[in-house]
Amino acid sequence: MASRSSRDPAAERIVVGIGDSDPSAYHAALALAAQMSRQRRSELSLVHGCLPRFSRTPSDELVERDLAHGRELLEEAKLALLPMIDHGSRIGLAAVPLTAVDALVRESQTAGTLIVQRRDLSILRRALSSHTSHTVAAQAECPVVVVRQDQTDTDSKRGIVVGVAPSSGFRALEVGMVEAAARKCALTAVCVWDLRFSPTYGGWVDPDDEELAEATRWADALLAQAVASVAKFRPCVELRARSVRGVIEDGLLQECENAELLIVERHRDAHLSSIGLGSLTRHLIDHAPCPVMITPQSDAHDQLEAVAEHKTTAQS
Repeated sequence: MASRSSRDPAAERIVVGIGDSDPSAYHAALALAAQMSRQRRSELSLVHGCLPRFSRTPSDELVERDLAHGRELLEEAKLALLPMIDHGSRIGLAAVPLTAVDALVRESQTAGTLIVQRRDLSILRRALSSHTSHTVAAQAECPVVVVRQDQTDTDSKRGIVVGVAPSSGFRALEVGMVEAAARKCALTAVCVWDLRFSPTYGGWVDPDDEELAEATRWADALLAQAVASVAKFRPCVELRARSVRGVIEDGLLQECENAELLIVERHRDAHLSSIGLGSLTRHLIDHAPCPVMITPQSDAHDQLEAVAEHKTTAQS
């Protein structure tokens, strides 16, 4: 049986999280889901978690009331989605007696992709609350696309950018190749790195030319290993590789300025994932000019195998 990481998201269900607002609050998520459905001919599912995130155990009467309200919200969302999709496309509706986070994380066990829209909150409310979108992206078993309300004009942008780091990025590259094939666009794998030294007396010292050259060769080799591990599976995809010196978040934001999707891999710490996403991923979600897809982490053993295979091929 194929592993979870080897399954093809392009052939699976696309799930959209629907909250307690009218469809205008989820227009960007619905539009992106419609676009991805047209590219893949995938089934769409609209899911609403009916229970409040923080509450006492509700009575059966309250649960039924919340479920009825959830079904109304889903019907409104479906009506808003219908003009965007191809005739005959399948749309499933599911009002679930769970919180939004629990409902979507459960859906991630069988979905190909989850799409959630990040609400526009004030800085104070963001500090005092936990984004459903962030928590779902941190815990889901499938890739999660987080989209903002201002990210509806994707037709004018082309290409996918994938962030690659020394200990992560293989899973993101695999998913990115599938996305690029479905969208018929190019994929750019980007490794952003920096090299500065902190001496014992404080401050930072910039590297000399020889040290920079060695670091550049290291970054290029790392990226070549990552790209070689996925290129052979999707030869039809135009694949580019760029190693860039700089701050990670700034480098990725600059590289995806004209892209339609940025893909990154979440952190490995399972304890942190129960709380939410790391600061880097949250920064990308808040500031990227395109939707951000967060994938589950790579299997460390698979990464080592891919690197070893690349080294063996290069030496032969």
